[in-house]
Amino acid sequence: MPTLTASATFTIGAASPAVDEISLTILPAAVGSGGKGRLIHPTLGTFDYESAPDQWSGIDTDILIPPVWASSKTLAGTANALWRGTVRDAVCVETWTAERGIAMSMAQFRMLLAFWQNPPDPANGFIQWWPSYTSAFGFEVILTNLTAGGNGITIDAIAAQGYLASPVELTLRVVRKL
Repeated sequence: MPTLTASATFTIGAASPAVDEISLTILPAAVGSGGKGRLIHPTLGTFDYESAPDQWSGIDTDILIPPVWASSKTLAGTANALWRGTVRDAVCVETWTAERGIAMSMAQFRMLLAFWQNPPDPANGFIQWWPSYTSAFGFEVILTNLTAGGNGITIDAIAAQGYLASPVELTLRVVRKL
């Protein structure tokens, strides 16, 4: 396994330099099993996706945690700070694109809608998300948005035949990794 090492010297006031060293071992992330995905609601139960999303963002084999950037105006100009993000900074989006004419069945859409419209009380737990199509990990999440056909939810006449023809996006904010 590759090992990363780095060192840096920081001068703080007139103090003597202090050197800290740490070695990290980089291991490959666990790859998903090729499943379709799963949501587990504390009161509504388990829902296994009928079809996996066509696209996803904010996750590969693990969630992608963005760094946090802050900038503040000072008397002498600007003070900038950049530090490593945390799990709670991660937002993931699943997209069913309808590139083949149909995004998903109405049954799957109605289950996603039920999970989104009925957020659990955080005191009783969060929704568990298992994106098995790309990751072996599970996460506790908050479903923050669901769209069909662009902004909001737009359903057309094809829905009467049991299918949703317009793209669907589900946005999830990660609370913690399971």
